[in-house]
Amino acid sequence: MADKSRTLADAEHRSMLRAYFTRQIGGGSDVEDYVQDVFVRVLSAAPAERVGNWRGFLLRVASSLVVDRFRRDRARLRDQHQELEEAGELIDDQAINPEQALIGRENLERLEEALKQVDPIARNVFLLVRVDGMRHRDVAERLGMDTRTVTRLVDRTLVHLGRHLAETEQ
Repeated sequence: MADKSRTLADAEHRSMLRAYFTRQIGGGSDVEDYVQDVFVRVLSAAPAERVGNWRGFLLRVASSLVVDRFRRDRARLRDQHQELEEAGELIDDQAINPEQALIGRENLERLEEALKQVDPIARNVFLLVRVDGMRHRDVAERLGMDTRTVTRLVDRTLVHLGRHLAETEQ
C-alpha cells in the first residue's frame, strides 16, 4: 500500500513540476528534462533534515533550476545562437544569391577553423551534443565521463567558438 501511495505522490509531483516548467519556459521538449533535473538535484543533495512539504521543496528546487539555466543561457548569449541547420541553409546555392552563399561558406570555414583549435575530446563532445543532438547524459555514458564534465566541455567550446568568430569577423 505504501508503494502505491508513493507512486501516486510521485506522479502528482511530476505533474505539478511539468505544469510549473510549462509556465516558466513555455513548454516544449525541454520540460521533461527540467523535471528530471529537479529529481536529480534532490537525490544528489539528500536534504539533511526530513522534508515536511515536498511540494514546496520541489518547487524551490525547480525555481532554482530555472534561475540557473537563465543565468547560464544569458552568459552564453543563447538568444544569439544560430542553429547549425540554419547555417547549412546559408550555403544552399539554389535558395539564395551568390553573395549570401559566399558569406555562408566563409562563416562555415571560420567555424571549422575554430573547431580545429579545440581539444579533440572537447570537440568530440561538442559535436555529439550540438550536431548529433545527443543529450549530455547520453554523451557522458558513451564516453565514460561525468555529465557535468560534458556540460563544461560544451560550454568551453561554445565560448571558444564565439570568441574566434568575433575576432575573425573584425
